[in-house]
Amino acid sequence: MAPNGNLRVLCVAQNIMPDRGGGVERVAHEMMKRLSARGHVVDLVGQRSLPGSPDVEEFEGVRIHRYGSAADSARFGGRTLSALRKAGPVIDGLISTNSYDVVMPHHFFPYRAYQRVAGPPTAPEIVTFHASFWQELKVEGAERAVVRPLESMLFGGLARRSEAACLRRADRVVVLSEFSREQLASYYPFALDKVVKIPGGVDLERFRPAADRLSHRRRLGLPEDRSIVFTARRLVPRMGLPNLIAAFAGIAASDPSALLVVAGKGRLESSLRDQVEELGIADSVSFVGFVPDDELVRYYQTADLFVLPTMAFEGFGMVTLEALACGTPALGTPVGATPEILTPLAPQLVLDGSEPMAIMRGLRMMLEWLSDPSEASGLRIRCRRYVEEKYDWESSVDLLENLARGLVRRGGSE
Repeated sequence: MAPNGNLRVLCVAQNIMPDRGGGVERVAHEMMKRLSARGHVVDLVGQRSLPGSPDVEEFEGVRIHRYGSAADSARFGGRTLSALRKAGPVIDGLISTNSYDVVMPHHFFPYRAYQRVAGPPTAPEIVTFHASFWQELKVEGAERAVVRPLESMLFGGLARRSEAACLRRADRVVVLSEFSREQLASYYPFALDKVVKIPGGVDLERFRPAADRLSHRRRLGLPEDRSIVFTARRLVPRMGLPNLIAAFAGIAASDPSALLVVAGKGRLESSLRDQVEELGIADSVSFVGFVPDDELVRYYQTADLFVLPTMAFEGFGMVTLEALACGTPALGTPVGATPEILTPLAPQLVLDGSEPMAIMRGLRMMLEWLSDPSEASGLRIRCRRYVEEKYDWESSVDLLENLARGLVRRGGSE
């Protein structure tokens, strides 16, 4: 650690921003870019997911080092094997030429690669436990036909062994929510005494209410005279989109002015479109596909309501906070960390189940609540104020920075 307290940080991850923009990627990037803005030197190692992306580049103050090929993810077990085999040489090159004060992994497989090339620990290691990848493989594999279940069976055991080894070695395990702490306790109780809760946050400058919501609707080609319910999800089974669409058929029958806007890509897209046609609600559901980050903000800002219909593994829920920061109320299933986030704001925002009828009841209640302009305005103000008070990234990075400095001073132990 430098005399001024600045740290040299090595972050190891799998998918990374700016290549991918999911929740894990956002958390890792927000933490690292804010550490960099405070004067710490940050190197981030992550998997190449876009063809032609450079091996090394700087993005928002973070020096990114990519491993593997963009084609790896299309191969059987490709992302896992790439993380284990191709991350190692990149990491080895960095640790042989740099003396890192602290290592901050965000995914178990590249963390395992780090352990193999680094040997015995030389710097404190703080791993962020977003969720059990082993359990996600198990659930998502069961949802697919033939190839993915076989892949999950072959790599599931490896994932569990890797997670256990990484959690045993780590000096501290950061969780973003009580749900993640409980998940850790269920699968890896030996690591509980290492756990530190550091809530995720939201970029309050980027995600903020629009001065003119209707102008954004015009820019996005959305109707100005309809109630817009928005969701942004990967179109895979555990995200609950079939249930949401089934629920929205009931909403459309009683309120034809309501419009569901679905952002995202995934293997369910064709079947979801077929479901909409079969239910006869094509005029009430709009699929907008992949939405770039800058445009995503506008969708949050212009929506009347955001809905999160997840059925499993919502370890934190970045999209929920992003919607709230834009002043848009969020309605979510009682899954994962969603109740932790939404109940203190308004218990009504947590659905009483994840099945279509529960979603329909919640949507109907919220749309009626928001139909009163004064009630809608007041709730939008409360949403923004809530995240300002509870989920400012700078407060979270304060905790992470203090944790890292404390471990460095003590040589990794307390």
